[in-house]
Amino acid sequence: MPDFHKPTMIQSNGINLAVYEDKPAGKAHQYPVVMVHGMPELAYSWRLQFDALVKAGFHAIALDMRGTGYTDCPPNREDYSVQNRLDDICGLLDHYGYDKCIIAGHDFGGMVSWGMGIYRPDRTAGVISMNCPFPDIPMSPLEMYEMVYGPKNYVSYFQTQECEDKLNADPARSFRFFLRKDTGQGDNLSRSGKHDAESMAYIHWLDDPESSWPGEILGDAAEIDYYAQAYKRTGFRGCLNWYRCLPLEFENQKKVFPNGMPKLQMPVLAMGSDRDYICDWSLFSNIEEKCADSEKVLIPNAGHWSQQENAPFANAAITGWLGRRFG
Repeated sequence: MPDFHKPTMIQSNGINLAVYEDKPAGKAHQYPVVMVHGMPELAYSWRLQFDALVKAGFHAIALDMRGTGYTDCPPNREDYSVQNRLDDICGLLDHYGYDKCIIAGHDFGGMVSWGMGIYRPDRTAGVISMNCPFPDIPMSPLEMYEMVYGPKNYVSYFQTQECEDKLNADPARSFRFFLRKDTGQGDNLSRSGKHDAESMAYIHWLDDPESSWPGEILGDAAEIDYYAQAYKRTGFRGCLNWYRCLPLEFENQKKVFPNGMPKLQMPVLAMGSDRDYICDWSLFSNIEEKCADSEKVLIPNAGHWSQQENAPFANAAITGWLGRRFG
């Protein structure tokens, strides 16, 4: 496993990317596995996957996405579009001399892994999406979320400076809020155990006393501190900007695919978890219509932070799929 305090800095798409890697002592598979984190996370969120991937024979690479960790934080909202982040990945592949990768994305990082398959199929050998459904946006996303989940939904609140200021005020508290696992009474991403308007407004529970937050903190004090110190340096603006670019993603999708999204032809592994009600398992129901070669895996005993909550199961599922589809 790499040292997450000492990233390799590479230039890609006009910025400096913080990259963490490990690979087998002998010859690695022709395609690396590139791991993309979500919000509010870091490359560190994939720390429990490195050993399994290397043992399976793959060059494992994770990066702090633009706006987070040790990676540069460009100043403008539009700098954080999916298209810019796809260019970051392609520049990373160029740096290491790879034509294609197997791209694994979790949470909003799944928008990048899906995006590589959709917009950069020439650089994508396979797609793994964890806790993120296929991003076929049928209408203005902010309007859609308000229509379906009401005005207090988290995507709408992520657009605001007020939300950013609250998260920045105490990054350690923010991570104790987000990174929790369900112990039977729900967690801060869903107290009802349902994919409903109440759960989708979860971010407003940040104002509640910490003693009222259900579930248990995921990770020990040192792990929470790693996240907190990183976001103390950068703030939350970068990862919030991914959500603030959703209208741009919708406009770009309409422009590039006016007649509808293409069906992905490369192998796809879609992974959800049984206690994730923000990205409910039902959202994966139509994957077969979007992908010509797909498998679905439901991770048991895990909420939204699936690859950290049940790493043994997730790792076995990922390496098993890699073995079947890529030998």
